[in-house]
Amino acid sequence: MRCIYCGTPLSAIDYCTGCGADVTLQKRIVRISNLLYNEGLEKASVRDLSGAISCLKRSLKFNKENIDARNLLGLVYYETGEVVSALSEWVISKNTVEENNAADFYIAKLQSNKNKLETINQTIKKYNQALLYCKQDDEDMAVIQLKKVLSQNPNLIKAYHLLALIYMKQQEYEKARKLLKKAAQIDTTNTTTLRYLHEVEEATGVGTNLNKSSRRFRKTVDGEEKEPHLLGPVTYKNGNDIIIQPTTFRDSSTMATFLNIFMGFVLGAALIWFLGIPANTRKINQEASKSVTDANTKLASETAKVTSLEKEIEDYQAKVDEANNTMQAAQDKADGYDTLLKAANEFISGDQNAAGNTLGEIEADSMEGEAKTLYESLLNSVKGAMYSSLYSQGATAYSSGDYKTAAEALKKATEADPTQYDAWYYLAFSYYNLNDTENADKTLAETIVRFPQYEELLSPYITDSSVLTAAKSKSTGNTADTQSSSSDSSQTTSTEAGQTTQDTYIAADQNNGAQDAGNTDTGNGYYDENGIWVQTY
Repeated sequence: MRCIYCGTPLSAIDYCTGCGADVTLQKRIVRISNLLYNEGLEKASVRDLSGAISCLKRSLKFNKENIDARNLLGLVYYETGEVVSALSEWVISKNTVEENNAADFYIAKLQSNKNKLETINQTIKKYNQALLYCKQDDEDMAVIQLKKVLSQNPNLIKAYHLLALIYMKQQEYEKARKLLKKAAQIDTTNTTTLRYLHEVEEATGVGTNLNKSSRRFRKTVDGEEKEPHLLGPVTYKNGNDIIIQPTTFRDSSTMATFLNIFMGFVLGAALIWFLGIPANTRKINQEASKSVTDANTKLASETAKVTSLEKEIEDYQAKVDEANNTMQAAQDKADGYDTLLKAANEFISGDQNAAGNTLGEIEADSMEGEAKTLYESLLNSVKGAMYSSLYSQGATAYSSGDYKTAAEALKKATEADPTQYDAWYYLAFSYYNLNDTENADKTLAETIVRFPQYEELLSPYITDSSVLTAAKSKSTGNTADTQSSSSDSSQTTSTEAGQTTQDTYIAADQNNGAQDAGNTDTGNGYYDENGIWVQTY
């Protein structure tokens, strides 16, 4: 034993000679761990395996470096058929102490027999398959699998318990009792075994003798065994004569001989009828049952193969879909680059309106690297022309009642020149007329943040006031000042005049554009006869 603080070997005194630490508690813990190990060893020696497992686990809780306790726990697990748990304990033991460790011998002994390891692996798979059959109410297949498991690993107590449960469900209590008695011989105090035996005894009303010896002791009288009474001739005394009377008297007449022969034939025929025919019938039934079982096993195997193939097909289809999506994305990006080149050629030729329209067809998010730089440069160069074209499309669509097209064009117009109040205004009310309250609230809130002088006019149309509050909180003071100045420079009329004009036009929107605003000039544009704002440059 070494000090837990400095690693110095400890002596009989309660202090470490290396660091002077008090190791009384450490020694007490080690003694408790050893005491529990000894108790577990005693229980394992009388096949109280469940009690041994409990003691050894407690021993390792006190001292995880108690190699003897861990190795013994692995042996107990191995004896109960839990080979995987046994290997786990031995591997931990080997990693804790590498030299002079019995775990090396146990692991080498087990690994030297490859067939044994493969058999153990197969028993685990079959046991899990039996559990699956039980969940599917396929008890016959579960019984077959469990019988195979017990033939390959006769110490697996879990398999005894599961097979006994199936027999108990089928009310075959004697078969269940026989299995549970075998499990009790492996682990005498296993609580699950004893509980199942108690249920069998309650169901049958017959007790279970778990003693290994089946010898029945004869009755004793005054401490001595009483000899059983042997049947034989009866003798008695009549005066001075001793009379010996035979136990039976048989008349060996001819009639009796023929009668005995006849009875022999009858008994022989009865034996053939009651023993031979049922045995033949049982054999036929067993062969039929085996054929059905083999067919079910083959069907289950083929079903598993079909399921596996279907999964592979689904995986391949997913890969094909992913490849198609990637190819489509690449094609869209290539189309975007072609459109960008077309816009560049139009700009070079001096047709800014056409270049602006072409740029409006491009998704800005699809541009990357130098293409994005070119896109932004062209966009800044043709912003005015592009805005005019998109705004004109949106206004025309809005006037005709095509609010969806209007929203698409006006959204691009706001992206081309976000300083124009009119595009934001019509975009918001396009969403409003489409009953798209979420986008309408967001656009109205963004418009108020950019153009705060119109808050009183636009805020009554926001259905969720929290959207406006959130939009204001995101806007910094400098951004708000910049947007307000930009909005003021784009509107040459006074706030009061703009308020009156917009109030009039909102009423016109609610009457489906029926109001005639005339040709009133307002700042950098005017309202035409249809009530549409036309921007001038």
